[in-house]
Amino acid sequence: MREGLSFHLDRTPDVEAIRALYAASPLRRPIHDPERIRRMFEGSNVVISAYAGDRLAGLLRGWTDFVYDGYVCDLAIHPKFQSAGIGRRLLELAQGLGEGIQWVLLASPIARDYYAHLGWVKVENGWSLSREGWNPGSVEDFQAQYAELAARA
Repeated sequence: MREGLSFHLDRTPDVEAIRALYAASPLRRPIHDPERIRRMFEGSNVVISAYAGDRLAGLLRGWTDFVYDGYVCDLAIHPKFQSAGIGRRLLELAQGLGEGIQWVLLASPIARDYYAHLGWVKVENGWSLSREGWNPGSVEDFQAQYAELAARA
């Protein structure tokens, strides 16, 4: 892991830093709507952030009951810090929130192989109900649309 990184439980970063990290990662979230991003974090009871100095380098957002179930909503790592062990450390910190929690997540298309590398098991018995309204489009379109915002991360 790179030196100079710090990890913080329950320290919600500034909405603009979150939007920029999502654009850079690229984690397709509604970054066009800062109020919705704010509400996403306000409604989450797990927020773990990683910083390189003052720069937001990684972020995990999720929910748990702290005894049995947990869900990772977002795991975003700035591309300049990928392969530095930040994602692994954020997930380890989440796992440390309570003994016996089973964590689940939906992997983004560009990160599906990452979780198997860390020992996570692919779930075959899950179900999903699609979100109505906002559709982020392809990763390529998302990156092109938010390139300027990503450059601020």
